[in-house]
Amino acid sequence: MPVSKGFVEKQEVTVLRDSGCNGVIVKEDLVPTEKFTGDFKWTLMADSKCVRAPVAKIQIDTPYFTGEVEAVCLKKPLYDLLIGNIGGARRPDDPDFKWRMGSAQPAAEEEDPLPFANEDVSELLRDDRATVHRHDQPQVVSAVTTRAQAKKDKTTTPLRVTNSSATAVVDRDQLIQLQEADSTLTKYRSRLVKEMTKGEGTVQFEVKAKILYRVFQHARVNGGKPLRQVLVPQPLRRQVMEVAHDSIMGGHLGVKKTSDRIQAAFYWPGLHADVTRFCRSCDICQKTIPRGRVPKVPLQKMPLIDRPFKRVAIDLIGEIKPPSEAGHRWVLTLVDYATRYPEAVPLKKIDTETVAEALVDIFSRIGVPEEILTDLGTQFVSECMEEVNRLLSIRHLTTTPYHPMCNGLVEKFNATLKSTLKKLCSEQPRQWHRYINALLFAYREVPQESTGFSPFELMYGRTVRGPMQILKELWTKDVDTPEVKNSYQYVFELREKLEETLEIARENLRKSQDSGKHYYDRKAVNRKFTPGNKVLILLPTDHNKLLMQWKGPYEVEAVVGINDYKVNVGKKSKIYHANLLKLYVERPPEAVQVAASVEEPAELDEFDGEELLELGDLHKKEGVDDVKLGPDLTEDQQKELHDFMGDFTHRFSDVPGSTSLVEHEVHLTSDVPVRSKPYPIPFQARESLKKDIDNMLKMGVIRESSSPYSSPVVVVKKKDGTNRVCIDFRKVNKITVFDPEPMPTATDLFRRLTGSKIFSKIDLSKGYWQIPVREEDIPKTAFATPDGTYECLRMPFGMVNSGATLKRGMRKMLKGMKNVVYYWDDLLVHTETFAEHLETLRELFSRLTKANLTVRPSKCILGTDNVYFIGHSLKEGQKGLLLENVTKILNAPRPETKKQVRSFLGLAGYYREFIPNFAAITAPLSDMTRKGCPNRILWGPAQEKAYQTVRDLMSRDPVLRLPDTAKEFILRTDASDEGIGAMLMQEHGGKPFPVSYASKKLSGAEKNYSTMEKECLAIVWGIKKFELYLQGVKFVLQTDHKPLTYLNSAKFVNNRIMRWVMYLQNFDMRVESIKGSDNVGADFLSRVCE
Repeated sequence: MPVSKGFVEKQEVTVLRDSGCNGVIVKEDLVPTEKFTGDFKWTLMADSKCVRAPVAKIQIDTPYFTGEVEAVCLKKPLYDLLIGNIGGARRPDDPDFKWRMGSAQPAAEEEDPLPFANEDVSELLRDDRATVHRHDQPQVVSAVTTRAQAKKDKTTTPLRVTNSSATAVVDRDQLIQLQEADSTLTKYRSRLVKEMTKGEGTVQFEVKAKILYRVFQHARVNGGKPLRQVLVPQPLRRQVMEVAHDSIMGGHLGVKKTSDRIQAAFYWPGLHADVTRFCRSCDICQKTIPRGRVPKVPLQKMPLIDRPFKRVAIDLIGEIKPPSEAGHRWVLTLVDYATRYPEAVPLKKIDTETVAEALVDIFSRIGVPEEILTDLGTQFVSECMEEVNRLLSIRHLTTTPYHPMCNGLVEKFNATLKSTLKKLCSEQPRQWHRYINALLFAYREVPQESTGFSPFELMYGRTVRGPMQILKELWTKDVDTPEVKNSYQYVFELREKLEETLEIARENLRKSQDSGKHYYDRKAVNRKFTPGNKVLILLPTDHNKLLMQWKGPYEVEAVVGINDYKVNVGKKSKIYHANLLKLYVERPPEAVQVAASVEEPAELDEFDGEELLELGDLHKKEGVDDVKLGPDLTEDQQKELHDFMGDFTHRFSDVPGSTSLVEHEVHLTSDVPVRSKPYPIPFQARESLKKDIDNMLKMGVIRESSSPYSSPVVVVKKKDGTNRVCIDFRKVNKITVFDPEPMPTATDLFRRLTGSKIFSKIDLSKGYWQIPVREEDIPKTAFATPDGTYECLRMPFGMVNSGATLKRGMRKMLKGMKNVVYYWDDLLVHTETFAEHLETLRELFSRLTKANLTVRPSKCILGTDNVYFIGHSLKEGQKGLLLENVTKILNAPRPETKKQVRSFLGLAGYYREFIPNFAAITAPLSDMTRKGCPNRILWGPAQEKAYQTVRDLMSRDPVLRLPDTAKEFILRTDASDEGIGAMLMQEHGGKPFPVSYASKKLSGAEKNYSTMEKECLAIVWGIKKFELYLQGVKFVLQTDHKPLTYLNSAKFVNNRIMRWVMYLQNFDMRVESIKGSDNVGADFLSRVCE
């Protein structure tokens, strides 16, 4: 046998080179404690038994391999060290004959260390690594290192790959045999001909070349083509999951992505459940989960201490840099639990004797406490300190490791002490030790938030004479004369007062505890562990004690307290708080055959999507007769539109359809269901609510639910007096992954309408309710009513991504189609000619028919030259105001409160692009809404002028031209002492017409700019404001400040102007100088606020 001598961590051992082993095994007694990684591996022994053993990284020096390896540690292996078939190991019949005892240097001292891989490294590295310690060939040294030589000398660290059982080769014949022998696949052979409906797709099973496949076809999967999936037998399922999740190209993704990856090629019954268990038991995923993903346990109350200095909290601060002038580097702090009375002593060193002496010095003033609470610092848990505690009859309590929150009272005081000390000694940092007593007086004099009294009051029963009292006496010459009492009376009243004060403080502490626990426990989860559970512990990394990572798994030995557990860490036991622990899910070993119970879902019956109707009346109330036509259409044009509507009669309906374009999906960041207590429903509204629920059940809009999710229902009164049922999804929305589907902006939509003369506005019938909810996400839409819990089958209002799903469906339906824009569920068809318009309408309704969407007839208008869209009036290339909103502004009462002012500014601000210098005009009103202003505003002449000016400008029905990208833009800017203004224009018929207005008030600093700087600022700001129109096109810049016409050629000394000039180089513009009298628009915008 290939047995020789070698070294393990500089200890002489007996080595066996075992060609039947695929790793390294070492005797556990030879491994130092710090070399254990905390991981465990299942090892298949020669007698076919599986043994779970710890893993360590050790340094070995043998004739077969030298370097660092990852080894499995057994208590009694056959030899001290067994080297298997690992990367870089020499063959059993080819040891290094030049190797001798102690000849190799440790890896850290080698001149050119090679990072040998563990058993997972490919066999390809073996030949190169085997020659590491050979010196048969002389080295060639040249005076100059060439690139080729440098590249050759450079060593590449091999990547560590996961040891996967998927490397086992399974050929086609073996796959066929395993499929035939697997009892879980037998039932699928009886369904080879039958085609089943699953959701909106179809499933069929077939045998091709003796291999059993599952054929799945869906409109949104694989481009609508059939997807052929191999049915995987039980022995190969784990290999498939390892490749999909654990491999380098698997990426350790989540359950859904891993499941989707597998289903692209494979399938088996219970796949999703198997993948869920596999991913949740992944060792790497469990150890790299962010700390914040593990919920904290509920907060426990500390016992309330009712006697001063019965229990004190102690801690050390430091090392403080710079040290004090006297050499102090640390501060010993002490806080009493009953009175919150603090003490602080500066120390030059923190050995146990020094700390003990400082504590005795404090005890000589305040008395010896019964209990002290400290962390696990060596100064507090040493034998010397324990002896001091024994002699003084003090009970010593300690916190658990890495859980300073248990000693939060003194930790909070430490933060206050450090912060205040830093401020006091900012000018004399080395005198910080002399400020401590003054700082302590300041802290003791102020009432403590938890008790409601100052530490001085609870300590002495009176208010001490401090700086405020002294200042008061100096100013008022009023000195209190205390009442003369005898000793007995004084002591009796003082004791009575102290007892009463402490009782009040104790009650305040109890209330403070209850309040703190209430807010802390809102996100807490009552996690419990039992002896025998495997857990991961949040511990500092090996290189930085301030960085925490999950280590383990370790075994829980006992439950010590409510949230404290004794855990076996390596060869010793320690107590840890539950917030540092996380349950470890073990993965069954590869060598053990595990039988899994698969719960096969019942076959889904075929159904017609049209049977699922939405909230509303089952019976159609509106039809093509309710559609409005443009008033200026000719008889022939009206006849053509009627013929068109006759071809698509079934699309004009107030009954929502059911589309297959898109499904509403709800992806959550947490698997923990969220529940809310149902809101109280008024008794008068319950009858109508019950009626609505019954109707929705009959229509198939909702169904009864047993979901763990639950959102409350709100009944809202509508304008017509009827009730509207709304669901409050706020808690579900908080944990929903946001859908970033983009929304077209109003500016972009209006730009695309340029040149259009004929419009048709089309509104979907309850667009949200025409989109189904994905089957697995239906339980997340559950809501509670007084009569039971229900869940939505169609996309409800109120979910954070409902709008994004609707927009995605609209985008898919209109992809590649011209002359149609959409905003939410409103569609606008716009063309220049009627013939083109009719053709576009037919194309649009053909797509609506294919998508099974319906439109609301009473909200549709076809073939008009004047239409309202997104709150604006569109006619003949002009954009105006919506008359309904203008009427609201004109009839709005004068606002009296800040809320009413904000409401008025919000409504008027929607049309700010129509009002020149809107910001400056409304400044007197917006200033009234600032923080600090009274809720009931002080209405003055400035506010009245601004209010009336807005109403006057709105009543004039201002219009703007729609931007035409084919024409050249003109930008006019101007500046005054108070503001800057810009006006974007285009020429129509040889005359310039405004496209949009913009203006702003100058800030305090900008008002100090020179005239040229203000004018240049107006140009830069105007270009930024209208950058969407001006970027990438040629435009004309007109200004009445002639020196700025040389922006592109002059060299300015002013650095600010030079920076702006550099910015303007990004735009292709021609600068023109105009007379001030011609620059009316921009000049007005900049001066209207003066």
